[in-house]
Amino acid sequence: MTSVSSLAHQHGALMIWDVAHSAGAVPLDLHNSGADMAVGCTYKYLNGGPGAPAFAWVHNTHLPSFQQPLTGWWGHTSPFQMSPDFLPARGIGRVLCGTQPIISMGLIECGLDIFARTDMQAIRSKSLALSDLFIQLIEQECAGLDLHLITPLEHAHRGSHLSYEHPHAYSVMQALIERKVIGDYRDPGVIRFGLTPL
Repeated sequence: MTSVSSLAHQHGALMIWDVAHSAGAVPLDLHNSGADMAVGCTYKYLNGGPGAPAFAWVHNTHLPSFQQPLTGWWGHTSPFQMSPDFLPARGIGRVLCGTQPIISMGLIECGLDIFARTDMQAIRSKSLALSDLFIQLIEQECAGLDLHLITPLEHAHRGSHLSYEHPHAYSVMQALIERKVIGDYRDPGVIRFGLTPL
């Protein structure tokens, strides 16, 4: 992340990271990696489930001047004054727009409570152990069934997803879903499994 952020900065660009598939699964250091901003989701590795809210992160150096086009009353400095002029809230609160999804926020709070009881190194270790076991079991139980791992085997190049190519990937995934094994299908011919360490 540091080298990519540095390259962006050398060319006068801001570096905005999409951490949807890494937040809660791999260690991230947004503050010290040169990231200017980041966006992500809480439904997957932070255990918020379907419909859980997304999130935005803005480095402290950008917060005073940060703007976003979707202004709404929750991002207003004084939302209950009902002023006709928009005055952005201080800090990250200015990212907010409309009323927050309270039920979804309550569910993500449960996921984050569990997350707070551990640390990222333990989560990462468990993620790698789960994916190593998954790979081993696929090799053991599915040999000769045309499943080809396309995710890197090296831990340093692997997140917490495993993707396999198969000539009938869509049908395979539908059959798995019928048996309560939930993954997803990606064109062309890829089945993918997200292993959630928590």
